[in-house]
Amino acid sequence: MSSRRDRHGRGMRGPLVVPRNHGGVLPRPSPTRSEFFADAVSAALERVSQSCPGALDRVVVGIEDVPEKQSFIEGRVPLASAQDGEGPRPSRVVLFRRPLELRAATSAGLMILVHRTLVEQLSALTGLPVDVIDGSAD
Repeated sequence: MSSRRDRHGRGMRGPLVVPRNHGGVLPRPSPTRSEFFADAVSAALERVSQSCPGALDRVVVGIEDVPEKQSFIEGRVPLASAQDGEGPRPSRVVLFRRPLELRAATSAGLMILVHRTLVEQLSALTGLPVDVIDGSAD
């Protein structure tokens, strides 16, 4: 019987350190869902700033986990919210993480959905067509 295993006493069952054949580098933990969503929003903002930099002027983009109950329209959960700025206050776009995650089947699909949702909200705020804000739109 191996000295590393203690079947019935439920003691140590495996090594405590990474074997040397990995080069001593620990595997990087995968990002959490909220970190991945924040990265998807950052990537979408970067794409929009490259294709139409003026669309993000005086616009603050934020993330919330879920919308407030008052923002539901006829029982439908919104994916995002856009508010016009008044006076010195900038316009706001808020993307709701959980509703967007639930509608995407894959992580690549979530990245696409986040980008499209952001572009649609910016289009509603600025009055610019979607294809102007996102040069890659079909």
